[in-house]
Amino acid sequence: MGDGIALRDSKEMTLERAISNHTTDGQQVILGGVGHYNRPAAAVRELLRQGRRDLEIFSSPISGYDVDLLIGAGAVRRIWTNMNFDYLGMAPNFRHRVLRGEFEAVVCDEATLFGGLRATIEGLPYHPVRSILGSDVVKASPIAEEYVGPTGDRLVAIKALQPQVAILHAQEGDRYGNLRYAGSAFLDLTMAKASDVVIATVDRLVPHASFIADPKRTDVPGFLVTAVVEVPFGAHPCASQGRYLIDERHLDQYMTAAHASAVEGSDDPAFDHYLKTFVHEPVDHFTYLERAAGIAHLHALSRAATPEVDL
Repeated sequence: MGDGIALRDSKEMTLERAISNHTTDGQQVILGGVGHYNRPAAAVRELLRQGRRDLEIFSSPISGYDVDLLIGAGAVRRIWTNMNFDYLGMAPNFRHRVLRGEFEAVVCDEATLFGGLRATIEGLPYHPVRSILGSDVVKASPIAEEYVGPTGDRLVAIKALQPQVAILHAQEGDRYGNLRYAGSAFLDLTMAKASDVVIATVDRLVPHASFIADPKRTDVPGFLVTAVVEVPFGAHPCASQGRYLIDERHLDQYMTAAHASAVEGSDDPAFDHYLKTFVHEPVDHFTYLERAAGIAHLHALSRAATPEVDL
């Protein structure tokens, strides 16, 4: 008991238990990371395996694979984010299904999301921002309203957003929920502060002593985290900063299946087959990794991300 750690309860658990215990249908869920980086993809697949439906999804703009997967599986009623697959093209399920009105897409850029989360953290009804003045975001967003501040400044009031569950992915964590990122944490800390429950997946769990030895590298403190799960390659097919690159091969397979099935009038079963093969049939995350990539390809993605490291 020299460092007092015996007085704490471990927050480590399986991914199945974390999702089962802390998520339900109809919740407001915010997903961490940005673009193709640090997306909690394994946790999103577990949401689908457990049949979660009618979700309201928030995500750092720009979002891609994980949100598009939820849309394609019919698990989303509303999303607050901008979406594309960056240089790989448009998000296929979002592109085709939003035009058919299968879910509601709310205009939400990074400033709007950050302002709404900051208002919750500050315990205020709204948070002021300036950067979106004059943009169509102010006109289109249901939570943005232009006003004149007490000093005469034109500002935009962003109403408070309080997601019920945040799901994040970091490179390292300990069993008490402390998280460490190899690169930028993006908006993950802000998401954690504003959410009622925080589920974090990490590529690897490390001893608590490593956080004590270098406390300034704790990006999200454990007291904000509800559950932590060790999930190697937990962002796949997206990238985990400093760990592994984007799996373009798998994303191309995903996009091909989604485009084939999502176009209006299509009866192509390609996307249903994708869901069956990579979401519902794998008995665990490691079975998914073997089907989706294989150990040789995963090693190559790791080697390319960390060429100076002797893996």
